[in-house]
Formats: sequence, C-alpha cells, structure tokens
Amino acid sequence: MGGCSLLLTSFLALPTIVQTVQADEVGDSSSAILQELETLRKRIEELEAREATARKKEAKAEAGASVADSEQPFKMKWGGQYRVNGYTADDDMGDDPTSARVRIRQSLDVQFDENLSSHLQVELGHTSDNITTTNNSSRGTNLAVRHAVMAYNFQPGESNLTAKVGILPLADHFGDVLFSADWDYNPVAASVERESLFVDGDDVRLFAATLNEGDEVVTEDDFTHIQFDYRWPVTPALKLNAGVGFAAVEDVFGDSRDHYNYGFSGEWQLDEGMLLRGFILGSKTEKQLVGASSDGEGVAVKLELAIPDVGLDIMATYASGDDDGSGFLPVMALAPTNGYWGYTGLLTVQGPTDTGFDGDSVNISNNGYGLTSVQLRYRRPITEKAALYLAGGWYGNTDAPDGREDRLGWDSLAMVSYSLNPYLTVDVGGAYARLEDSVSGYWQNANGGADFNQAPGTDRDKYAIFSRIQIEF
Repeated sequence: MGGCSLLLTSFLALPTIVQTVQADEVGDSSSAILQELETLRKRIEELEAREATARKKEAKAEAGASVADSEQPFKMKWGGQYRVNGYTADDDMGDDPTSARVRIRQSLDVQFDENLSSHLQVELGHTSDNITTTNNSSRGTNLAVRHAVMAYNFQPGESNLTAKVGILPLADHFGDVLFSADWDYNPVAASVERESLFVDGDDVRLFAATLNEGDEVVTEDDFTHIQFDYRWPVTPALKLNAGVGFAAVEDVFGDSRDHYNYGFSGEWQLDEGMLLRGFILGSKTEKQLVGASSDGEGVAVKLELAIPDVGLDIMATYASGDDDGSGFLPVMALAPTNGYWGYTGLLTVQGPTDTGFDGDSVNISNNGYGLTSVQLRYRRPITEKAALYLAGGWYGNTDAPDGREDRLGWDSLAMVSYSLNPYLTVDVGGAYARLEDSVSGYWQNANGGADFNQAPGTDRDKYAIFSRIQIEF
C-alpha cells in the first residue's frame, strides 16, 4: 500500500518538476531540481505517515469489533410449566383421596456460542404445608433440580456431533415403554449423539447413566444403564430404529446383576395421512433380580394405527409373562419408573391423571407377569379453543399366580381441554376402571420381586374426577 502511494505521488509531481526546470534554464538548474526533490520527499513522508495512521485506526476498529462480538451477551431462553392439579378419587377401599397439587417447573437455557450450551430445570413438587411457605415439614423442601445439562456440539450445522453430561432427560425411542422418556427418567448420565452418520437424516445415540450410585466406594450396589439407539429413514415414508440396552442392577443381597433389552421399532406413513407404528422387543434378566428359579426372558410387541382425519388411534400390545414375574421386563420395571405409554387414565396415565391417584398404573408387562392390551383413543376439536379426549382399554392375558385373575380389568377416560390462549390450558375430566386382583402397579417392583396391589380374590371399582390448570411456555 505504501509503495503504491509513493509511485502515485511521484507521478503527479513530474509536471511540476518539468516546469521548474524550464523556468530556471538561465539560472542554476541543479539547485532548483534539488529543492523540488526535497519538497517531494517531504510530501511523500507526510503521505506515508497519514497512511500509517489510517492503517492503525482501521486495525484498532477491527480489533474493537472483534472484542465487541466476543462480549455479546449470551442467548438465553426462560421457559417453564406452572400446574395445579385437583382431584377426588374413590378406589372402593375407604381412602377417597381429595387434593389440589401445585407443581412448578422453571427452565433456563443458555447458548454460549455455536458450540456450547446449557439447560437447567428446577421443580417445586406437591406441597402440603402452605401457611407461610412451600416447605413440607414431614418431607423436607420440595424444590429440587430436575435437569442440569452441559452440551457441546463439535460440528454445528454439519453432522451435529453433540456430547452431553449432567442430569439428563433421556428420551425413550420405543413408545415410552422401556424407561420412560423425559417424564420420570433424568439420571446422572453422559451421552453422545450424531446426525447423518451413514445416510442423510439418520441419528445415533449412546448414553451411560447412573440411576442409583448407592455407596460410592462399593461397585456392586449401583444401578447403571447403558443404551445404544440408531434411527434411520429407509424411505421418506418409512423410519426405523434399532436399540439395545444393558443395565447392571443391585439385587436384594447387594450384588450386581445383569438385565438386557433389545429390538426394533418403526413408523410407516400410509396413504390418506394414516400412520402405522410398532415394535418388537426382547428382554433377558438374571434370576436374582426377580426372585425366580431361572433367568427371566420375554418378548413384547406393539402395533398402533393413527387415523388423523377421524381423530382415532387404535393400539394393541402384548408382553409375555410368567407366574413368578420373570417374563418380559423393561428397565422401568426394575427402576421403577413409569411413562405415558397408553391411552387411558388409571391403568395407564396421562398428564392430568399423573398425580396422587396413579398407583394402579402398570408398565407394558405388568412387572413381568405378562399383559395384553387393546386400547382406543378419540381426539377431536369441539370449537376453535376446545378439544375432546375419549379413551378406553381392555387389559388382560396376564400369567398371574394361581388364585388370581388372568386379566387386570378395563379402563376408561373422558376429558375436555380448553385453551384460553396459546400458553394457558384448562383440562377437566373423569376416569373409571374395573380393577381385578392381578394388577401389579409400576412401583411394586421397587424392592426386588414384583407384588400386587390387592389381595387374591379382591376386585374393585375406581373412579376419579380431576382438573388441571397449566401454563406452559
């Protein structure tokens, strides 16, 4: 840049030099030339100094812009879910619980740059000591951390190779039947996910989770879960998933035992907007975890048809069982956790019935005793802001021990949802179920070996009337 300026200045000065030489032909021409050259040198130095100053200002401005860019505030998102559940229930056992439960979830998401992000969610659970604060003296404070995620994307915008660590919400890729998606499954974990590994649109995930560490210096008393999933689009209309999971679980004697789940799931977009979903899963469980004489083994199958134009969903499930609880078992039967895998409100639960009267809800295998279900769901708008939800299901074909029924019963649900605005929704409804004595609630496997909700030969009716007011943003 400096050389170009010097050449240009010299060229512009030539006419002046020529004129000077012509004017001083009778005088001392040599002296005049030297004087003009000295003037030219001074002008060149002045121009170079100005150019250097301009370059410094430009460099300073660029550096300032870089600093300003690096000092831009983080991108933050403030979200949450505020909920009040009210209900009264009658389970024909004299308890008749009636309550109003407040639950608040508040989330903070921070995007530090294109690579690094974090997610935090705190939760205020059900409170019962409400005179001055939300502290429950019998159970301690209910304010707790639900999610705490650190995420780093190594290849943003390309393959999205992302690593996460912390208290992670881990989603189930098999219809919420294996561990329980992001409702009740947020272990301390590390995960790696990669998009478009082999073909465009595929997705690979591997995670390792600690559900219960027990005593840190003892290895055998942990509950760990390792899961691998691979999802790929075979065609635009057909998507498949393959997964295998391993869990090392402490038995009643404090020793670590092995459990496996494995299988395939998929969804197929049919003509006229219909969607067909399904899976086939297997399990293998060491006998000490279920208190059986031999290792547990089983298979589970689901077929589901969604017809959006009608608002109708139809689902059939089957899980093999044994009278010692050693049939098909998902991880959630050992955890024990639950998920929104079904359509109904008491033997399976939805958001508004997932509260203080959900103790009869079961996982897909009825804790290893086996289960067949046939469920229907009808969802339809009533007005621009209101929608109707109807569901019913039959649950049976369980291999319970002698003296118990081979069916769990049947369940029904009716609910109306009204959206006051895009964030605020009010749900009001009722549920009724006929429950036989072979119901083994999802929580019954907590201490090793499944149990039942009621004594042999005892059946009962259960109903609930409920409401939910919820802001979600």
